[in-house]
Amino acid sequence: MVFQDPASQFARYDQLCPHYNLVADAIYAEWRRQKAPFSLAYRPYLIAALIAFDMGRMMGAGLVQRYDSAAGGFATRLDRKLARVQPLLEPLVQHNLFEVDVSRSGRDIVRAYDVLAAGGPDGLHEQGKAFHVGATKVLHFLHPELFIIVDANTARALRAAFRIPYRSSTQPGYSGERYVRSLSAVKEWIRDYGVERFRSLGPGIPVLRIFDKMAFVYGAGLGTADDGGNE
Repeated sequence: MVFQDPASQFARYDQLCPHYNLVADAIYAEWRRQKAPFSLAYRPYLIAALIAFDMGRMMGAGLVQRYDSAAGGFATRLDRKLARVQPLLEPLVQHNLFEVDVSRSGRDIVRAYDVLAAGGPDGLHEQGKAFHVGATKVLHFLHPELFIIVDANTARALRAAFRIPYRSSTQPGYSGERYVRSLSAVKEWIRDYGVERFRSLGPGIPVLRIFDKMAFVYGAGLGTADDGGNE
């Protein structure tokens, strides 16, 4: 069972990853305070989240390129991407995963994912490569109560738990369609577990951050706080 002991997985993450928690908690607090994830005021927090969550090497060197939207670097490209996805996601920003009909909104979510993940000269990756993992991190920090992060560790957990057809490879087969399928599977699993019971694992943090911690621990083979790290 992939998620047979959520509380221990959650505790194991907190034991090993306080550096992620410190940044994430500050950004979630600002997200709640502003309630405007597409605003220019929130933009530096979104960029800080991407840097802290291991996307910096793909964003290009230099703070000016990363944060100054007039410099023609990552911040400029991010502004353009968010302007394109805002009309797709704006109707969802007041709702959490359990209030959204994922099948009905799936097409817009896929379109937003594809915009953010696309490579090329206007892509978010500094070298023009696809930005799949980064796209999910942008989505998550735009709305952490609706969108999950999917990296190699989470893809491994989603495959094992829900049979989402990600592969065990450098590029596990990321796509917008699989992302939406993953959202649906996670939503149903948390509902079966009990939404409020699941939230109680990490009071005060977004529900999908709780899931992210569990998936990371499983996917990275970190074991749990109870077994000393052995699977």
